Amino acid sequence: MTLTGSVTFERVGVDLRGLGAAPPQNQPARGIVVTIQDARGEVLARTVTSQSGDFTTTFTTSSSTVSVVAYAKTLDPPIQVEDNTDGDSVYGVMRDVPAVSGGASLSIPSGWTGTSFTANRRLAAPFAILDTMSSAARAFTSVRPVVFPMLKVNWSPKNVPQSGDKARGFIGTSHFAPSDNQLYILGKDGVDTDEFDTHVIAHEWGHFYQSNISRSDSPGGRHGPGDVLDPRVAFGEGWGNALAAMVLPTTSYVDTSWSSSGLRSFGFDLESAPTPTDDPNPSAFSEASVMRTLYDFYDSNADGAFDRTALGLGPIHDAMVADKTTAGLITLASFVEKLKRGTSQAVAIDAVLAHSSIGPITNQWGDGDAQLRNMFTYAVSLPWSGSVALGAGHPSNSWQQNQYYLFEGTGGAVTVSATAPKDVVLVASSGGQRLGWADNTQSGTETLSVMTQAGRWYVVVLTGFGEGTGDYDVSVSIR
Repeated sequence: MTLTGSVTFERVGVDLRGLGAAPPQNQPARGIVVTIQDARGEVLARTVTSQSGDFTTTFTTSSSTVSVVAYAKTLDPPIQVEDNTDGDSVYGVMRDVPAVSGGASLSIPSGWTGTSFTANRRLAAPFAILDTMSSAARAFTSVRPVVFPMLKVNWSPKNVPQSGDKARGFIGTSHFAPSDNQLYILGKDGVDTDEFDTHVIAHEWGHFYQSNISRSDSPGGRHGPGDVLDPRVAFGEGWGNALAAMVLPTTSYVDTSWSSSGLRSFGFDLESAPTPTDDPNPSAFSEASVMRTLYDFYDSNADGAFDRTALGLGPIHDAMVADKTTAGLITLASFVEKLKRGTSQAVAIDAVLAHSSIGPITNQWGDGDAQLRNMFTYAVSLPWSGSVALGAGHPSNSWQQNQYYLFEGTGGAVTVSATAPKDVVLVASSGGQRLGWADNTQSGTETLSVMTQAGRWYVVVLTGFGEGTGDYDVSVSIR
């Protein structure tokens, strides 16, 4: 028998008015795995839908009916959406059809009622997530020969914004987990559902991309408008926001959820800042500055006299790949260094940076921008000692609670010590490889030792967890 069919899913519309404010659309389930099974569950044929959601397959059977099963799974790129609260089973939708040559179409409903979801009809969510992420991956493979590793995405209608056992749905928030290289997406009706928030989905996929194709040194943590972040965090979060605008049709980032008064949404535009501004502290320490800077590097729309870059996705990808071998830490500085090296638009790049009060960065250590450069304290010769004032009461992923120490290897062991009146942590790395850390809980005294190679760069990150208010001094020695 030859069976021809198509698979579509309903995507609930999203805009700044909230979930369901825009009209729903039936969209093709592109590149997904489809199987034909008999009554015993034996697979008679397996195929993949086209970019228009169509499929054709031939099989042999003695059954009077067969089942067409559409899975939330693609092979190129390799992505599958699983239920983390049901043994990591891959989502699929089944329809029984007569076992004769002909057609069979699956139209997968969202279950959206206008204010909430009907549980037994809520089937489109995994396919919407899959389509957004596979679209992001195809945007890169259309300009460069990128090979993506297998990605498992965990979505469940039980996934809630509470931390705990992920197998029970307590995932904290939609996020990428470097520990297992997987994504977790919120899905609790009436609380927070992210499956149709395309920019949120693409942002999280952007973290997967950075971790696997490039490199991320971000410690993560909470972040929001106006925050002055550790520049590793600002770059990682700004990258996720910018990437979403690069690979999706719209530049409006929207995140929907529910509150006690009903549906709500939060968002911003990547193309232009609002009035009053959502970026009160423009710098390489600002997520908003980084995201709009990266997007201006990419897009062909000139926002003003400062914006004369239109690099497209290829050079952006090239710089991200080159960042993987950065000796120090991944920040906007390391990315800009690689971007300038791979293009001939240094002057235009500097103009975009200046628009966000960022200096003309010349290397991975932030030279050219005083604030970024001041994050790196260079121990010119060993032994070395000095002190820094950290800001108590600020989050541990903020600029105020972090300082980087840079030194060249000696060919032997190097010991780094920190003494403070409050809790601090030391982490040593080189080229993205973590070499050692010191974290005596609630201790203000930390020491670590690493074996070094002569002439190789090493970075030690000092992070403070001091509570209260005001500055506190930390003494650091490297010997």
